[in-house]
Amino acid sequence: MTKTFSLACFAVAVLAFAISDAVHRGYDPLAETVSRYVNLPHGWLVTVGLLAVAAGSAAVAVRAVGSGWGGWLLHVWAGCVLVAAVFPADPPGNWSRPSLSDGVHGVAAWTGFLALAIAIVRLTVVGRRASAWVSKARGLTVLAWASSVAFVLFAVAFVDRAVLTHTAPLGLAERIVIALNLAWLALAATAAKSPPPASGTRARMTSDLVK
Repeated sequence: MTKTFSLACFAVAVLAFAISDAVHRGYDPLAETVSRYVNLPHGWLVTVGLLAVAAGSAAVAVRAVGSGWGGWLLHVWAGCVLVAAVFPADPPGNWSRPSLSDGVHGVAAWTGFLALAIAIVRLTVVGRRASAWVSKARGLTVLAWASSVAFVLFAVAFVDRAVLTHTAPLGLAERIVIALNLAWLALAATAAKSPPPASGTRARMTSDLVK
């Protein structure tokens, strides 16, 4: 049940973000982040997408219960996305004087991205110990590496856009990170119920499959 729910939520999120980019011509998707589109006439699509990501991620986090702090970081990510949905970003061009809502949104977004980046790496490593994750291990590992590199490049693009040349394609960098993160979460949702717990003792080597 949680697997189907997670995949449905991620599909809704991808569709909502894609439609938002397609119907809105006011901003450049290569330059502006997804959340800035909330200020346009069909900005509700962004809110729907963020809520769907939060719900789907929370369902994956439930499946990862018992996997240690990596699983808890998924809860942090889901919570941060929910906060980012409730507190919308400002329109572009207000870097020096952001509103309170934009400030909360920004802190939640970056905290969430960082928490998810760490969780992906941790759960991918821990998940290799579970026989039920073996069939997904290669895909999860590739996506973990790709999302980690993309997150670093996204952070670099943010710094450049905010304080350096102001020309980095921040919107493109963010969309790549989001796509890779959702791909990893979706693949993790189709794997075992949870990776084995990481502890000082020998980890459990098997995990029940969720039908």
